[in-house]
Amino acid sequence: MKLLSSFFDPASPSKGCKAFVLLVLALLAFSFSSCSSDEEAKKYTVFITVNYPTGYTQTLASGVEVKALNAQTGTTTNVTTDANGLAEFSLISGVYKFTIASETEEFAFNGILENTTIAKDQSLTIDLSASTLSGGLVIKEIYYVGSLTASGGYYYSDQFVEIYNNSDDTIYLDKLILSMIDPITSNSISSWADTSGVLQEKLPLYGFTFYVPGTGTEYPLLPRTSAVIAQDGIDHKSDAAGNANSPVNLGSASWETYVGDLNGGKDADAAAVPNLSVLYATSTSSYDFIMSVFGPAVIIAKLPDDVSLTAFTSDDSNFATKPGTTSSVKYLQIPRSYVIDAVECVNSDVAKQNKRIPSTLDAGYVYTLNTYTSKSLRRKVKQIIDGNVIYKDTNNSTQDFLLEQTPAPFVHSSVVEE
Repeated sequence: MKLLSSFFDPASPSKGCKAFVLLVLALLAFSFSSCSSDEEAKKYTVFITVNYPTGYTQTLASGVEVKALNAQTGTTTNVTTDANGLAEFSLISGVYKFTIASETEEFAFNGILENTTIAKDQSLTIDLSASTLSGGLVIKEIYYVGSLTASGGYYYSDQFVEIYNNSDDTIYLDKLILSMIDPITSNSISSWADTSGVLQEKLPLYGFTFYVPGTGTEYPLLPRTSAVIAQDGIDHKSDAAGNANSPVNLGSASWETYVGDLNGGKDADAAAVPNLSVLYATSTSSYDFIMSVFGPAVIIAKLPDDVSLTAFTSDDSNFATKPGTTSSVKYLQIPRSYVIDAVECVNSDVAKQNKRIPSTLDAGYVYTLNTYTSKSLRRKVKQIIDGNVIYKDTNNSTQDFLLEQTPAPFVHSSVVEE
């Protein structure tokens, strides 16, 4: 009572009432402050399970850092998932954003949970999405051995090369170059190598060299889709000019390698399929882009943005005659650094030593067992992430390709073939 009486003075009721009210308010403020402090101090256990995308080699994402951002306080809490892909948080109440950004050598993984209210113990799940860190254009399939006709004749007008966008980005094919490397087959040692067998820096292009027309953004190739370049863009199985025994219909090819009047009109134009443009030809005696049934060395390439096709073919330093011969034929040469993908096809396992493509571009080789067997060479499927095919690409065709395949332009396997 002594404490209270010190605030309440009977001689001055107004002064005493005022002091009493202030005391009560102070006690109430202290009480509310204590409750608020207790409420803020309370923490909730939040379990977050992190899953890799469907098709990835692992299911639960272990060793992945999960970040929790409190939208009110701006504070961030980081927790790493355990062996079961589980991250355990202890968080005060609030609205949170949980994010994940993780990388392996091949993939970038991302996941997010936004506007998540935490006011109790709970369990959440984050499913990661994946994008490849390495990728780009690859040669998905090459069909060059041809097929036999009903009478036992040889038919090779159904040849094709399929190019696949192995990345997560749209790639424009404008000015993409398609060519073969001299010599046309692997039956002999390349004249473009030194006495130690080391190939020169620039690659000599054989026969007709083609490119995709366009000014730069006219021909987009969407992620995980392909473009097929046909020698002749017809249904080879049903067209009168085709071969009923051919395994392919190329009537819906992206382009065909039509050479126009360069060979005296010998090449037929399939009106329904667009034509590639001719960049250069070592000889016009051939009537098309004919890949040797004994094994071509095929490349796709692109010039730097600051080098035009016209400037490249006008530069005499990009041409050379074949070493060790008296031939006056000039071969257009392309630097290795311009090559996007290359596949060394040989005649047989014995011919593997006759490399035409440097090992930095293709450390291996690939081949079909016989000619005119209607079989192709196709790149292996390494992963199928969220339904999207990712093809194996180690720059070693021995490891990357499957032999003796049934040609399947525009078709992609639904199983991993590692």
